[in-house]
Amino acid sequence: MAPAQAVQVPQEDRLALLDTFAELVSERWGYFIARRLVQKDASEKTKVERKAATEAAKAFAESMVALRKTPNEANAKLVAQKEEVAKDARKVVANARKPFNEKIKPLASIVKYCDSVAIPDSLKELGHQVVPRFSLSEWATKAVEQTKRKKD
Repeated sequence: MAPAQAVQVPQEDRLALLDTFAELVSERWGYFIARRLVQKDASEKTKVERKAATEAAKAFAESMVALRKTPNEANAKLVAQKEEVAKDARKVVANARKPFNEKIKPLASIVKYCDSVAIPDSLKELGHQVVPRFSLSEWATKAVEQTKRKKD
């Protein structure tokens, strides 16, 4: 595949474009980090509610197994009851996470916009066409292998 044709831009304009691109990428990562911090805060502050919802979901799943093994009216009523408890627990989690989700949504939207529009457009303006890459470059392969080694 041939490299993208570089557009001839005066040196001072190119430096300004590169500086603006660096600011854009920095801003994008700032939003990404902020989103992760809000998500972490949400997880910590809704831990009790999430645990209750998980336990309710497990109880519901267990009641479904019991109903399949022994289909009878009592087990059917138990499944319906456990399902209601699980639904209520999920609503509690959703309500507890709502203020966090309201903070996360605009951050997620701008990160998506940066990734899909702003950064590719900026790269195009700098003369670097974004093209699909179906195999990793040499440096990327080495980087992935190094991170795998660290985990092992």
